Amino acid sequence: MRTFDPSKAAKRVVVLLAVASVLSACGTGPGASSGDGKSLRVQIPSGPLAKRMQEVGRDFEKANPGTKVTFESVDSDSSRGPNVALLSSTATPDIGYLQRSTGVWSALLKKKQLTQIDDVWDDAGLAKKYAKSQSAYYTTNGHHYGVLYEELLVAPIYYNKAAFAKAGIPDPADHQVASVDEFESMVDKLKAAGYAGFGVGGSSPYDLGHTLDALLPTAVSKSDYEAMLTNFKPGSPTKVKYTDPGFVKVLKTIQDWQKKRVYQKGMLGMDTTQAQALFTSGKLATLQGGNYSYAELKAAKPSFDMGWFLLPPLTPGRKTPFNAFNGDTLVVPAKAGNPELAKKFLKFFMTEKYQISVVAGSGSLPVFTSIQPSRLSNLGDLVQEQFELSKSVGQVNIWDSTVPSTLGQAFAVPVLQKLVSGKLTPRQAAEQFQAELEKLQSGKVSGATD
Repeated sequence: MRTFDPSKAAKRVVVLLAVASVLSACGTGPGASSGDGKSLRVQIPSGPLAKRMQEVGRDFEKANPGTKVTFESVDSDSSRGPNVALLSSTATPDIGYLQRSTGVWSALLKKKQLTQIDDVWDDAGLAKKYAKSQSAYYTTNGHHYGVLYEELLVAPIYYNKAAFAKAGIPDPADHQVASVDEFESMVDKLKAAGYAGFGVGGSSPYDLGHTLDALLPTAVSKSDYEAMLTNFKPGSPTKVKYTDPGFVKVLKTIQDWQKKRVYQKGMLGMDTTQAQALFTSGKLATLQGGNYSYAELKAAKPSFDMGWFLLPPLTPGRKTPFNAFNGDTLVVPAKAGNPELAKKFLKFFMTEKYQISVVAGSGSLPVFTSIQPSRLSNLGDLVQEQFELSKSVGQVNIWDSTVPSTLGQAFAVPVLQKLVSGKLTPRQAAEQFQAELEKLQSGKVSGATD
C-alpha cells in the first residue's frame, strides 16, 4: 500500500515537476506557462487518454493562433496525494487533473485553491448535458469548480478465453456468474489447468475497494444501498449500518477469497500494473478492471482472445449491476498563470465532438446524455458490450467514490488490506466502517457535506 505522507509533499512536488511525462502539442513542458495568456499547461492522467488529447491540443492551437499547449501526465498514485501540493503551489499547471472522490477535491476547495468556473458551465451548457446526479455532484454551494469529462464502468472481470477452454469452462452466459460457489468453482478449475485465478491489484490505492464496490449492491437491498450513498450526511434519517449482515457478508467474502486462494498468489504485494502484466502474459486467467482497462490490455497484444463477466451476486437470483464512477475531473487551480485561457480550453474540449473522438476513442464512456450508443463504435468491442449490458442490468453509483474519502476509498482500502491479511475479522472491519460513518454523521469531520 502506498500511503501519502504530507511531510514529504514538497519533495514529491519536485519529483512530479522533474519527471512529468510531457506530451507537448507545441509547448515547452513544465514551467512553460508564465501568465502570458498564450502558453497553456494541461495536466492529464497517464494512459490512453494522454495520446488522444494531442488532437484537442492541436485543434485548440489552430483555433487560437499563437497559443502553445503542453500536456503533463500524472499517474494514479500521485493524483491521490502529492498532486494536492502541486495544484496549490505557484508551479501549478493551468488545468489540473484530480479524482473528485479521493479527498484532493475537498482539500483544495477548503484551502480556496480552485477557481470558480460557472462561466465554463454556462457557455458549454453542462448542466443540461450531464445527468442530474452528475450536475448535483459537481455543484458546491451553488457554484462549479471542475468539469467531469468521462464516465467509467467499474466491475467487469476480463478473462483469458483460451484458459477457460483448457479448463473446460464455458463463456459465462450474458456475462453473469450465478453464485459465489460457481465463481469459486471456476477459479479452482483454472488453477488445476495451470493458471493463477482471480487477479486483483491488492497494493493499489483502489483495486480492493472495487471488489467491495462490485459485491455490495447485491448484498443489501436496493433501498439500503441507496441509503449507504447518503447516510453519512448529518441528520440523515436512515438507520442502515455497516455492521448490518449484508455489509459484513461482503467483507467475509473478500476475506474468504484470500483464505481459499481465489486471488492470485502475492495479491497484496501487486499493484494493478503488475496484475495486468501477469494477465496479458497468459499466466493469470481473470483480471478485475473496468471499461478503462481494455485499451491498455489490447495494447499489450496478448496471445489470447479476451472475454468479460461480472462478479457473482451475494443474494441469489439478483443480477449484478455495473458500478458507475463519475469523478475524473479537470480544474483550474487558483494560482494558475493563465486562468482565462484555461477556461477557454475547457469550453473548447467539453463538446460532443471530443466526447466521441477523444473520450470514447480512449475506451471511456462519454458523459453527455445526448450521445447515443450507436455513435460510439470507436469504443472497442468489449466496452461496447459492457455499455449495452449496462442498459439492461443497470448502473449504480459506485459506493467508495460517492461517499467522502474519509469513509470511502482512502479509508476503505487500508481496512480491506488488513482484512485480507488476517489482521481484522469481518466484524471488526465492519465496526471500523461504522465508527467512521458515525464521525461523519456527527458533523465534526470535514467532507460530510461536500
